[in-house]
Amino acid sequence: MLSDYGHRYHPEAEPAPREEGEHLQSLARLRDQMVEIRATLKKQRSEAFGAIVIAEIEELIATFNVRIKGIEGQIAQAITQAEDMARDNALMISVPGVSKITSFSLLAHLPELGQRSPKSIAALAGLAPFDNKSGKLNRRSQIQGGRSRVRRALYMAALGAIRACERFRTFYTAIAARSGSKKLAIIAVARKLLVVLNAIIRDKKAFA
Repeated sequence: MLSDYGHRYHPEAEPAPREEGEHLQSLARLRDQMVEIRATLKKQRSEAFGAIVIAEIEELIATFNVRIKGIEGQIAQAITQAEDMARDNALMISVPGVSKITSFSLLAHLPELGQRSPKSIAALAGLAPFDNKSGKLNRRSQIQGGRSRVRRALYMAALGAIRACERFRTFYTAIAARSGSKKLAIIAVARKLLVVLNAIIRDKKAFA
Protein backbone atom coordinates (compact mmCIF):
# COMPACT_ATOMS: atom_id res chain seq x y z
CA MET A 1 0.00 0.00 0.00
CA LEU A 2 2.79 2.42 0.91
CA SER A 3 4.71 1.51 -2.24
CA ASP A 4 1.61 2.12 -4.37
CA TYR A 5 1.08 5.50 -2.69
CA GLY A 6 4.68 6.48 -3.44
CA HIS A 7 4.43 5.52 -7.11
CA ARG A 8 1.12 7.32 -7.52
CA TYR A 9 1.70 10.58 -5.65
CA HIS A 10 5.51 10.95 -5.55
CA PRO A 11 5.65 12.63 -2.11
CA GLU A 12 8.68 14.75 -1.34
CA ALA A 13 11.32 13.05 0.78
CA GLU A 14 11.52 14.20 4.38
CA PRO A 15 14.98 15.46 5.40
CA ALA A 16 16.91 13.12 7.70
CA PRO A 17 16.81 14.09 11.39
CA ARG A 18 19.74 16.26 12.44
CA GLU A 19 21.77 15.51 15.55
CA GLU A 20 21.34 19.09 16.82
CA GLY A 21 17.59 18.89 16.39
CA GLU A 22 17.30 15.55 18.16
CA HIS A 23 19.43 16.84 21.04
CA LEU A 24 17.24 19.94 21.39
CA GLN A 25 14.10 17.82 21.24
CA SER A 26 15.33 15.51 24.02
CA LEU A 27 16.17 18.50 26.23
CA ALA A 28 12.78 20.11 25.54
CA ARG A 29 10.96 16.88 26.38
CA LEU A 30 12.92 16.54 29.63
CA ARG A 31 11.99 20.11 30.58
CA ASP A 32 8.32 19.47 29.80
CA GLN A 33 8.33 16.35 31.99
CA MET A 34 9.90 18.27 34.87
CA VAL A 35 7.39 21.10 34.48
CA GLU A 36 4.55 18.56 34.68
CA ILE A 37 6.02 17.01 37.83
CA ARG A 38 6.40 20.48 39.37
CA ALA A 39 2.76 21.27 38.56
CA THR A 40 1.71 18.06 40.32
CA LEU A 41 3.79 19.01 43.36
CA LYS A 42 2.20 22.47 43.45
CA LYS A 43 -1.24 20.87 43.40
CA GLN A 44 -0.23 18.55 46.23
CA ARG A 45 1.05 21.52 48.22
CA SER A 46 -2.27 23.30 47.86
CA GLU A 47 -4.08 20.24 49.22
CA ALA A 48 -1.54 19.30 51.92
CA PHE A 49 -2.02 19.55 55.69
CA GLY A 50 0.72 19.83 58.25
CA ALA A 51 3.77 22.06 58.28
CA ILE A 52 6.26 19.20 57.80
CA VAL A 53 4.52 17.84 54.69
CA ILE A 54 4.16 21.31 53.19
CA ALA A 55 7.82 22.10 53.88
CA GLU A 56 8.96 18.87 52.20
CA ILE A 57 6.86 19.57 49.10
CA GLU A 58 8.12 23.16 48.92
CA GLU A 59 11.69 21.89 49.08
CA LEU A 60 10.98 19.54 46.17
CA ILE A 61 9.41 22.37 44.18
CA ALA A 62 12.47 24.54 44.81
CA THR A 63 14.70 21.69 43.59
CA PHE A 64 12.67 21.34 40.40
CA ASN A 65 12.81 25.12 39.86
CA VAL A 66 16.60 24.94 39.88
CA ARG A 67 16.70 21.86 37.64
CA ILE A 68 14.28 23.35 35.12
CA LYS A 69 16.28 26.58 34.95
CA GLY A 70 19.42 24.52 34.39
CA ILE A 71 17.83 22.60 31.51
CA GLU A 72 16.63 25.87 29.98
CA GLY A 73 20.24 27.05 30.11
CA GLN A 74 21.33 23.91 28.24
CA ILE A 75 18.59 24.49 25.68
CA ALA A 76 19.72 28.10 25.15
CA GLN A 77 23.30 26.90 24.71
CA ALA A 78 22.25 24.22 22.19
CA ILE A 79 20.37 26.85 20.15
CA THR A 80 23.30 29.28 20.26
CA GLN A 81 25.75 26.63 19.06
CA ALA A 82 23.68 25.85 15.92
CA GLU A 83 23.86 28.83 13.58
CA ASP A 84 20.58 28.18 11.76
CA MET A 85 18.65 27.52 14.98
CA ALA A 86 20.11 30.67 16.56
CA ARG A 87 18.98 32.67 13.52
CA ASP A 88 15.48 31.15 13.53
CA ASN A 89 15.18 31.71 17.28
CA ALA A 90 16.01 35.40 16.87
CA LEU A 91 13.42 35.69 14.10
CA MET A 92 10.69 34.02 16.15
CA ILE A 93 11.15 36.07 19.31
CA SER A 94 10.79 39.21 17.16
CA VAL A 95 7.07 38.33 16.95
CA PRO A 96 4.93 39.83 19.77
CA GLY A 97 3.84 37.18 22.26
CA VAL A 98 6.50 34.66 21.28
CA SER A 99 8.69 33.98 24.32
CA LYS A 100 11.93 32.02 24.46
CA ILE A 101 9.89 29.05 25.74
CA THR A 102 7.57 29.20 22.72
CA SER A 103 10.53 29.57 20.38
CA PHE A 104 12.52 26.58 21.61
CA SER A 105 9.35 24.47 21.80
CA LEU A 106 8.73 25.13 18.11
CA LEU A 107 12.37 24.59 17.18
CA ALA A 108 12.31 21.26 19.02
CA HIS A 109 8.87 19.92 18.13
CA LEU A 110 8.08 21.55 14.77
CA PRO A 111 11.27 21.37 12.65
CA GLU A 112 9.10 21.63 9.50
CA LEU A 113 8.46 25.31 10.28
CA GLY A 114 9.28 27.45 7.25
CA GLN A 115 9.19 24.46 4.89
CA ARG A 116 5.45 23.80 4.58
CA SER A 117 2.41 25.61 3.25
CA PRO A 118 0.25 27.55 5.75
CA LYS A 119 -2.47 24.87 5.63
CA SER A 120 0.02 22.02 6.05
CA ILE A 121 1.87 23.60 8.97
CA ALA A 122 -1.44 24.36 10.72
CA ALA A 123 -2.47 20.71 10.32
CA LEU A 124 0.84 19.51 11.82
CA ALA A 125 0.21 21.69 14.86
CA GLY A 126 -3.41 20.56 15.15
CA LEU A 127 -4.68 24.08 14.45
CA ALA A 128 -6.30 23.49 11.06
CA PRO A 129 -10.12 23.58 11.23
CA PHE A 130 -11.89 20.47 9.95
CA ASP A 131 -15.55 20.31 8.99
CA ASN A 132 -17.70 18.49 11.54
CA LYS A 133 -20.53 17.06 9.45
CA SER A 134 -22.65 13.97 9.92
CA GLY A 135 -25.67 13.32 7.73
CA LYS A 136 -27.84 16.42 7.84
CA LEU A 137 -25.97 17.82 10.82
CA ASN A 138 -23.52 20.60 10.09
CA ARG A 139 -21.69 21.58 13.25
CA ARG A 140 -19.00 24.21 13.77
CA SER A 141 -15.59 23.26 12.33
CA GLN A 142 -13.16 21.87 14.90
CA ILE A 143 -9.42 21.46 15.31
CA GLN A 144 -8.13 17.96 15.94
CA GLY A 145 -4.98 15.84 15.98
CA GLY A 146 -1.57 17.39 15.49
CA ARG A 147 1.24 17.92 17.99
CA SER A 148 -0.23 18.82 21.35
CA ARG A 149 2.98 20.38 22.74
CA VAL A 150 3.21 22.73 19.76
CA ARG A 151 -0.47 23.61 20.07
CA ARG A 152 -0.13 24.43 23.79
CA ALA A 153 2.91 26.63 23.13
CA LEU A 154 1.08 28.55 20.40
CA TYR A 155 -2.06 28.95 22.52
CA MET A 156 -0.01 30.62 25.28
CA ALA A 157 1.81 32.73 22.69
CA ALA A 158 -1.54 33.81 21.26
CA LEU A 159 -2.61 35.15 24.67
CA GLY A 160 0.60 37.19 24.81
CA ALA A 161 0.20 38.40 21.22
CA ILE A 162 -3.34 39.61 21.90
CA ARG A 163 -2.09 41.70 24.83
CA ALA A 164 1.08 42.97 23.14
CA CYS A 165 0.13 43.66 19.51
CA GLU A 166 -2.71 45.74 18.08
CA ARG A 167 -2.72 43.67 14.90
CA PHE A 168 -3.44 40.41 16.74
CA ARG A 169 -5.78 42.10 19.24
CA THR A 170 -7.94 43.51 16.42
CA PHE A 171 -8.06 40.10 14.74
CA TYR A 172 -9.03 38.44 18.04
CA THR A 173 -11.79 40.97 18.73
CA ALA A 174 -13.30 40.50 15.27
CA ILE A 175 -13.31 36.69 15.50
CA ALA A 176 -14.71 36.74 19.06
CA ALA A 177 -17.53 39.08 18.02
CA ARG A 178 -18.38 37.05 14.92
CA SER A 179 -18.23 33.61 16.55
CA GLY A 180 -19.40 34.45 20.06
CA SER A 181 -16.53 32.36 21.46
CA LYS A 182 -13.40 33.80 23.07
CA LYS A 183 -11.71 30.40 23.05
CA LEU A 184 -12.32 29.95 19.32
CA ALA A 185 -10.92 33.44 18.75
CA ILE A 186 -7.75 32.61 20.72
CA ILE A 187 -7.29 29.44 18.64
CA ALA A 188 -7.72 31.53 15.48
CA VAL A 189 -4.99 33.90 16.71
CA ALA A 190 -2.74 30.91 17.49
CA ARG A 191 -3.24 29.66 13.93
CA LYS A 192 -2.54 33.13 12.48
CA LEU A 193 0.55 33.40 14.68
CA LEU A 194 1.81 30.05 13.37
CA VAL A 195 1.29 31.16 9.76
CA VAL A 196 3.26 34.36 10.49
CA LEU A 197 6.08 32.36 12.11
CA ASN A 198 6.13 29.96 9.17
CA ALA A 199 6.49 32.89 6.78
CA ILE A 200 9.27 34.67 8.68
CA ILE A 201 11.32 31.48 8.96
CA ARG A 202 10.76 30.76 5.27
CA ASP A 203 11.68 34.29 4.18
CA LYS A 204 14.32 34.90 6.90
CA LYS A 205 12.77 38.27 7.74
CA ALA A 206 11.90 39.49 11.24
CA PHE A 207 8.35 40.48 12.18
CA ALA A 208 7.33 43.94 11.05
